[in-house]
Amino acid sequence: MTRLWRQYALLVLIFAWAAFFEGGNIAYVFRTIAHPADVPAAPFSIMNATRTIGSGPFFGDEILSLNGHPFTAKRQYDDIVSKARPGDQLKLVLTERTGRTVERNIVIGDQVPNYNSAASIALTLCLVVFVPVVCLGLGFAVAFIRPRDGNAWLLLFLLVGFSGLLSDATDWRSPFPDLQLLWTAFCNSIWAVSMMLFSICFPRQFGPDRRYPWVKYLFLVPAFAVESVIWAILWMFARDIGAAQQFRGLLLGLSRANLVIQMAAIGIFFAMLGLKSGTESSPDERRRLRILWTGATLSFTPMFPIVLYAVIRHQDVLVGVPWPFQALAFSMMALFPVTLAYVIVVERAMDLSFVVRQSVQYALARGGVRALRIGLIVLFANMATNSARGSSAASWARTLGIGIVGIALFRQRAVTRASAWVDRRFFREAYDAEMVLSELAVEAGRYLETEPLLEKVAGRISGTLHVPDLVVLIREGDVFRTRFTTRAGEPMDIAAGGRIAEALRESDAPLLVYFDDPQPWIQTLSTEEIRALDSMHAQLLLPLKGRRNQSGQITGILSLGPKLSEAPYSATDIQLLQAVAWQMGMALENSSLASSLASEAAHREVMNRELEIAREVQERLFPQKVPKIAGVDCHGYCRPARGVGGDYYDFIELPEGKLGIAIGDVSGKGIAAALLMASLQASLRGQAMAEIHDLSELMRNVNKLVYDASQSNRYATFFYGEFDPATRHFSYVNAGHNAPIVLRGGEVLRLEASGPVVGLLPGVGYTMDSCQLQPGDIFIGYTDGISEAMNEQDEEWEEERFISAASACARAGAKEMIEGIFRCVDVFTGSAKQYDDMTLLVMKLAA
Repeated sequence: MTRLWRQYALLVLIFAWAAFFEGGNIAYVFRTIAHPADVPAAPFSIMNATRTIGSGPFFGDEILSLNGHPFTAKRQYDDIVSKARPGDQLKLVLTERTGRTVERNIVIGDQVPNYNSAASIALTLCLVVFVPVVCLGLGFAVAFIRPRDGNAWLLLFLLVGFSGLLSDATDWRSPFPDLQLLWTAFCNSIWAVSMMLFSICFPRQFGPDRRYPWVKYLFLVPAFAVESVIWAILWMFARDIGAAQQFRGLLLGLSRANLVIQMAAIGIFFAMLGLKSGTESSPDERRRLRILWTGATLSFTPMFPIVLYAVIRHQDVLVGVPWPFQALAFSMMALFPVTLAYVIVVERAMDLSFVVRQSVQYALARGGVRALRIGLIVLFANMATNSARGSSAASWARTLGIGIVGIALFRQRAVTRASAWVDRRFFREAYDAEMVLSELAVEAGRYLETEPLLEKVAGRISGTLHVPDLVVLIREGDVFRTRFTTRAGEPMDIAAGGRIAEALRESDAPLLVYFDDPQPWIQTLSTEEIRALDSMHAQLLLPLKGRRNQSGQITGILSLGPKLSEAPYSATDIQLLQAVAWQMGMALENSSLASSLASEAAHREVMNRELEIAREVQERLFPQKVPKIAGVDCHGYCRPARGVGGDYYDFIELPEGKLGIAIGDVSGKGIAAALLMASLQASLRGQAMAEIHDLSELMRNVNKLVYDASQSNRYATFFYGEFDPATRHFSYVNAGHNAPIVLRGGEVLRLEASGPVVGLLPGVGYTMDSCQLQPGDIFIGYTDGISEAMNEQDEEWEEERFISAASACARAGAKEMIEGIFRCVDVFTGSAKQYDDMTLLVMKLAA
């Protein structure tokens, strides 16, 4: 821990150092862009380690004095220019190349010529602001995420050096010139050697370097020695020109040697990436290396001819290079730090083709369609303007037609359809995979038999994602036994009490299996469990859970092997597969429940079989425990009219702490109503766990599932809502059910029906409504057995008596409130026999 804190302290120190100088550069650039006429510009440059002017009208002359003071240090000139105002005169005493001593005056100019066009401003922003900010942001982000990773530190030094190398192009002068010179020296010294070391160590240390680590120091020691001498002479130049002039020849020679060293380091970087990408055994490491090699090539290729031109001409890098080429070169260099950060941070890098495809897909299917839409709107607006200038009837008719077309372009539905068409036309594989898995997630809940379910789901997943190795294990007692597999050979079982099952229960989410980069849970597996995973070629494990297993138990395990493309499972793949797994768990539980009911029915008496089985179905499907949510008291109760009924209520614990509330009334009685109730419950649970936020879409899916799974004369009235305790926002859909009520003091709110019953008609639509609940509100859902309860005189209890009874019990808890309402209805009905089920559901919000 102490070492970790030291690493973080060092990171904070480097970050503060970088932020000060890079922040000063950025502030200088923005101030200069805003007021270029107020910022001084150096009238000429001075050759390193000399008094000789290197540019301007006095090129080649030597400076003897500045403003009446002997010229002894480069810093004198920098201080005079930085403190001057544009228009001030600089008094010089010069020795011309002829040997004659003369006095000259030169006006200190401003920065207007350097910022006189959008192109020059854009280039400066890219060079001094955008690329350094990207470099520093990504470099420090990766280092703070992985402070123990040596590759992350190499990446940080590489990007810090890269940013300092670019931002050194400004004329900003720090109040701490020695520290600024040290920062510039640090950045110039580390970026190229960091690239070389990064290529040697990433993603794992190069084999020969592990055996002979001293070899690289034969390159590193001379490289740092050359840089140290160069910057020592430049520091001397800043403080004492006379001393620095003695080393002018050495400086020129070392500068050329340093350029060769940096080019050699970059060459080693590319050579190592190319060599490793062909020899690494791990597919993920090969992907990372290919992505890095491609990103670096695209980044440095535009800059290479510029540097080569400067070397041949013996001049600065940017001198004589047109600004479009400069802009292209420096903007492409921004791709390099992004590529580096991607291959370091992402645990399993997507293959380059996938990355490019997703980027192009987003650009075309989203941005491209919008850009086309804007362009067409502008075009039609121009045409409409031109047509309206005419006075003839034809011109006005043409204007009207153009206006109609223009309005159509504004319709979001047209844009959505165009984006979907681009997806299908150009990215069919990804589009089809998403569509197939989405449909499969809905379809899986319809199966009531295990074998057809496993065969259908496994076959579709294997064919859609191109996964040859797929295994489904179902719990049987203390083990998960292989019930379906696409692999030949002896099936492997997994202990229900083992570490694999425990990890799936603990995470409640899919687990990635990578033995080359094992997670903590993999390191605790037994030899038998490792052998089982290896035999199944497992790369992704998904838990199959049903409604009765919300406590953490799982019904089965779905194991998927690597894709044929060797690409890792994307976040979209995992999300869709998780939805399929939820539905499979529900279907397996329903299948198990149906098998259990059938087995029990065979041992019961013929006269009591239907009643007993239906009662058991109903008891198992009602919530076994009430969710505990702070500030919310909820309870439900169903009293069947004949021991078994068709009423249904449910509480569903949703992600992000939300609560799902459902109540329904299935048509008919007995086992048929109980089975339809089971189908309704499984369909709702599967859709709710799939996190479909549009409740109208959720209800359409439930209606389709219930319609497909039931007879034509079976249906159910149904109400479903989702309550967010954090905001007290309540969204709901009412499918032909009695309007639930909200008691708010003396006010009664009714949540009326907004759609037909479920299971009766295919393809009908529903509307989602919402309301904002307040502290102290009481939500009450009920079936018509409550409001239509009859007494011995055939009088109905009716809604008014029901609301009065509820209001009288409003101060009690949810459970006590339900008991109080039932006492009131029992007093009213007396000994009269009731022929309909009575169900109540109450949710009280704390005041």
